[in-house]
Amino acid sequence: MSPMSPSGSDQPSRRTEPTTAPAALVAALADPDRDVRQEAALALGERADEATLGAVLEQLWAEPDFFVRETLTWAVARVGAPAIPGVRQALGADRSSAVRTQALHVLSKIAHPSTVDDLVPLIDDADEAVAAKARWALARIGDARAVPLIAAHLGAADAEARNALTDVLAAFGSAAVPTLVAGLVDERPVVRAQAAEALGRIGSPDADPAVAALGSAAEDADAEVAVSALMALGAIDGEDARAAIQRATTAEDPRIRAVAERLQARPPRRSRLEEARAARAARLAREG
Repeated sequence: MSPMSPSGSDQPSRRTEPTTAPAALVAALADPDRDVRQEAALALGERADEATLGAVLEQLWAEPDFFVRETLTWAVARVGAPAIPGVRQALGADRSSAVRTQALHVLSKIAHPSTVDDLVPLIDDADEAVAAKARWALARIGDARAVPLIAAHLGAADAEARNALTDVLAAFGSAAVPTLVAGLVDERPVVRAQAAEALGRIGSPDADPAVAALGSAAEDADAEVAVSALMALGAIDGEDARAAIQRATTAEDPRIRAVAERLQARPPRRSRLEEARAARAARLAREG
């Protein structure tokens, strides 16, 4: 019986015969059968050949299938820094939102410091999808200069956008902590709450320097800010964090008390050193 096509019909699949010829692989990228395109994209990615990069990029911007696009993205990223000029050309405002977003997705995979100057202006792009991808690409590179610019968007009205921004800022780790600590005293409660949430996402040890500021935020007049600060303290090791949680068990607001009591009831978090010691003791016990 002939193999089933991806559509589930009983027509024979029109797969190309395995080949290593670059020209044949490039031609296969335009095949109507997505499986043929996928195989060609995989083969070209394995080659990581700059000579076929232009054709791969051209297909990437036009490719309708998500999985093939991801494979083409991988194929471009495999080329690395030499692919950046071609990807950069797709960032212009004259290109569609889908193409610009895909180009940023590629740059986030390459994560090369030379693209920071291309990405920073797009943090504030009018197209939110483009802006979000630019922020994530910067987080992947990890250049701390971008943190204040990205943090300026804390407190966005859209919940999904806020969650994405929290992930981006948390990805910077310790580099984001000073900016987020400053956000804990912003005049807008939504900014204070999100800054606390991002610090909690970072957690110990990188967010340890924020304990005092989070302890103050746990006494914020806004209950959402206080709860976010308490949850962040729950993700941080040490006596100072536990003491701040203990103080919150006497808060007037029952919601704050409930969160503090739940956090306090958990077993104390062990530091990384304590975890390492415990793992070593367990290993020695097994070996002994």
